[in-house]
Amino acid sequence: MWTLFKIVNFIWLLTSTYAWFTTSFPLTPMILGVDIVMIICMSFLPIEVSIRKPTGRVVIAMIALALWSIWIDGYGSGIYTFLTYFPVLILIQLPTDYLKDLLYSVTKWYAIMLGLSLIIYFITLVIPLPSFGRYVHPTYVPFDNYLFYIKTTWDNEIFTRFNAFFLEPGHQALVSTFLLLANSFQFKKNVYCYILLLGVIFSFSLAGYMLLGIGWILLTIKDIKRSILVLAVFSGLYVITINLGNTAVNELIINRLEYDEEKGIKGNNRFTEGTDFLYEKSIKKGLSLRGMKGYTDTENIAGAGFKIYVIRLGWIGVILAALFYLSVIPPRCNTRYTVIYLIVLALCFTQRSYPGWYSWLLPYVLGIYINRKSDIDEQIDRHSDINLIESDIE
Repeated sequence: MWTLFKIVNFIWLLTSTYAWFTTSFPLTPMILGVDIVMIICMSFLPIEVSIRKPTGRVVIAMIALALWSIWIDGYGSGIYTFLTYFPVLILIQLPTDYLKDLLYSVTKWYAIMLGLSLIIYFITLVIPLPSFGRYVHPTYVPFDNYLFYIKTTWDNEIFTRFNAFFLEPGHQALVSTFLLLANSFQFKKNVYCYILLLGVIFSFSLAGYMLLGIGWILLTIKDIKRSILVLAVFSGLYVITINLGNTAVNELIINRLEYDEEKGIKGNNRFTEGTDFLYEKSIKKGLSLRGMKGYTDTENIAGAGFKIYVIRLGWIGVILAALFYLSVIPPRCNTRYTVIYLIVLALCFTQRSYPGWYSWLLPYVLGIYINRKSDIDEQIDRHSDINLIESDIE
């Protein structure tokens, strides 16, 4: 049953992030099935389930999100929202050993699929491999389908960015980065992380690079000297890269960091003019708190990022989503790790506002629960505190 539990979690991770072979799945029946299977598997596991302290907070946060979705968009949206966040309630009841195994399993099989995709990707860069036909999505340019890899047929790109089996390179970079963060960038303990790193590198995703770099620097560098050294290395690489001329890195990453009078930086292209107009209109009319749903058609808004989320669900929706993530935090959490993860999530939200995606929820829960202090750690901390008090008395 534990194997089935891991399989279901892995499938939903890919489905929620729109892997091409899952895009025909009806999402509400799919997540309902996922929740039911997870409950059944949980009931047959040879573990003693004890309700954890965050459970009550998580339930309240889920209900609040669902009720807000009902008020904004009807009962269907509310039910889907509740079902989407429900797996977190199951995950937080699992023992740490099970969570570690789940993270390792998800990382392993995702890396294996990603590795096969990378091999096909590298080959197609130099050899025109025959594909299995075209994969056509209603809102994307058609892809050449290689099963484990779908290649965009957009001829205007200077270099084909690696999107693996997802619809966008940014989706692949997001999943890879969050799994790397959940694994605490411990490449020696889990060699599959190297494949995830390659996935982010060849995605040429500006957001992916920024999230990966910021997360790694904050998590792994703990002293000023090493921080300065890393910044010096990055600065040196930047100077070298901009002098290499018309390269893929220059065109797809560096040039997007140039200042633009209208956008601030050229890479700030997450919103269309229509989206910017509606966002500013919602602020002027005092509708930004509850969103523009009901006042305008929000289904055809193009782009990604926090403005889209605010237009549809308002800043109240943003606050409720943030409160849900805060409600999950366990007792004896690793405060430093948890804060860093929340910073990365907040930065990601500005570019890709999908807090209900399982590629956000699963790595986050696994990361903060695996890295929390154990009972032994707490006893050591208490013993240290007692020693300090006794030394002060003496």
